[in-house]
Amino acid sequence: MKVEFMKYHGCGNDFLLINFTDEIDYSDLAKKICNRNLGVGADGIIVFQAPSTMLFYNADGSAGSMCGNGLRCLARYLHDIKKVDNDYFIVNTPAGPKPVMILGELIEINLGKPDFSGKVMKIKDEPDNYIGQKICGIEVSAVFTGAAHLVVYVDDIETVETKTGMALSNHSLFTDRINVNFVKMINRETFAVRTFERGVGWTAACGTGAAAVYAISYLKGLCAEAISVRFRYGTVKVHYNNQHQLLLTGPAEKIAKGYFYYK
Repeated sequence: MKVEFMKYHGCGNDFLLINFTDEIDYSDLAKKICNRNLGVGADGIIVFQAPSTMLFYNADGSAGSMCGNGLRCLARYLHDIKKVDNDYFIVNTPAGPKPVMILGELIEINLGKPDFSGKVMKIKDEPDNYIGQKICGIEVSAVFTGAAHLVVYVDDIETVETKTGMALSNHSLFTDRINVNFVKMINRETFAVRTFERGVGWTAACGTGAAAVYAISYLKGLCAEAISVRFRYGTVKVHYNNQHQLLLTGPAEKIAKGYFYYK
């Protein structure tokens, strides 16, 4: 079966954009098409179901509730192919409807209010929150920003070992696994982040992760009213609006278009 795709990236976090058909098992497709040796290669696939629904699958085939960089890529895709009539529109996701605004080269998405409850993140025993807790001797804090995230402050994000990311992401406390963001605070306006994403491993960037870093840092009084989050291949900005909703702004670029021969 020939599957048409377009490839986009947001700060190096790359996705394959595919139009929905009920003839495909998208979990299986994701595992095959995202393979960087045997497929096209990507961190995940974004499936667009007309008129306005986004479905997201990680490279290991697991379904995700939301993806910040992926949503920006979908927004750019819809704008590129003229599926939307104006610069403001709403995309429906498993994490709820998400407003999108095209701002020239940048795209702003509204991720809604952060949720600190253990129930929504499927943390064992469903605590009211999971802030400043110790796992394997490491202090972590958890928040849901469209996806479940841990935030861990470190001195050097580049020296964090893969086994540390795996141990936290797959810890038995997190019954549906969890994304892990290792954060170096450069100053109150600027943070450097490296994300170990469930279902993927290390990623070049993570939009909901950037929002999680802001939400936890704001809660702890560590940051300014708006921050820049630096990833390896780009920077996003995060701040609250007057309704305490998270606004994430960053780029999304088209890379390629082609066909994958799905068996």
